[in-house]
Amino acid sequence: MRPSAPRPLRFALSTLVLAIALPALVPGSAHGADLPMAADTLTHDPDRSILRVGGQADVEVTPDRARISFAVETEAETARDAGEANARLMDEVMRAVQATNVEGLRTETSGYNLTPRYQTTRSDMPRVIVGYTARNHLVVTVDDVEEVGRLLDLALEAGANRVAGLQFQVRDPEPHRQEALRQAVASARAEAETVAQALGVRLGVPLDVQAGVSRPAGRPDMQFRTEMMAMSDAPTTPVEAGLQTVSANVSIEYRIHP
Repeated sequence: MRPSAPRPLRFALSTLVLAIALPALVPGSAHGADLPMAADTLTHDPDRSILRVGGQADVEVTPDRARISFAVETEAETARDAGEANARLMDEVMRAVQATNVEGLRTETSGYNLTPRYQTTRSDMPRVIVGYTARNHLVVTVDDVEEVGRLLDLALEAGANRVAGLQFQVRDPEPHRQEALRQAVASARAEAETVAQALGVRLGVPLDVQAGVSRPAGRPDMQFRTEMMAMSDAPTTPVEAGLQTVSANVSIEYRIHP
């Protein structure tokens, strides 16, 4: 009986054809494990053109809160006398301010110190205490900025002899921050559309956005001289709150297409 032809040769040939076909489907690869990478390469968008633009916006805000810093300073030969005199004066100041019933009025003590006063002597002589100075600091916050001038006058008349400063604030800055952001983004978008139209390309989706918003920024704290206000002929100390500014900046990268 004649032996049959060896069949393993046919299987070996099939295996060889398969091995040759794989590189044809996946250029640069001879292993089935590289198939996912080849799929990513085939579906990747070759268009990498981007347009980077910036936008900026300023929103002006009218302050609706004020913080006034008063101080009562007293001097006496003894620490006890200086402290007691200071307490009496500060009590008068607080009662005068609180009696106004201004909207949102709040008072708080921001500091108190009692220090000795020394007689000036030669450097080789021991210092001699000749008295004491007491200082009590009071911060008054009001939500009605129109009443600031009247509060200043009342506090001075009641015994406050120092006005450390006046600061205007915005109670809720968040809506103004959001509005500034919206305007900044709209400005950047308009600039991107203008540039894209001039280049003859289509504006695509934003790829990257960076934004920053500042706090309301107005004039720095106002400093006052008590003597000037006390000698003023005006019935009420004139105080103008002015406007504060909220600024926003954005940087946006857009995909552009031919």
